[in-house]
Amino acid sequence: MANTTIADGTDPGAVSIEGEQLFELLGRAHTMGILKQVVIDEREVFRFGELQEALDIAPNTLSRRLEELVELGLLERTQYDEIPPRVEYEPTTMLDDLEPAFREIDAWLDAYSSRSLDCPE
Repeated sequence: MANTTIADGTDPGAVSIEGEQLFELLGRAHTMGILKQVVIDEREVFRFGELQEALDIAPNTLSRRLEELVELGLLERTQYDEIPPRVEYEPTTMLDDLEPAFREIDAWLDAYSSRSLDCPE
């Protein structure tokens, strides 16, 4: 059986977010890498271990960032009552709606920086 909620127990569709909260979280270490992986990758569901391996982030940092993204309603966390425990993360509609913004940022970085987000067309 799976339990799908946002960290405070609210329905994922009932969350609002302030711009200041979003920009503060985006500025934290590894947040952009996590979001890039989740938004750009064609898979819909990600496990903690897969994200950690793909991004080479310390487990405590990844755990903290994922929790923050869930709290803001950008990711949905599903925990399965299995042994060993299984937890999956997937983007919410709110995060899916940010994909065009990520592509615009990537285009801007292509024009003005030596580092881009490597977003596929």
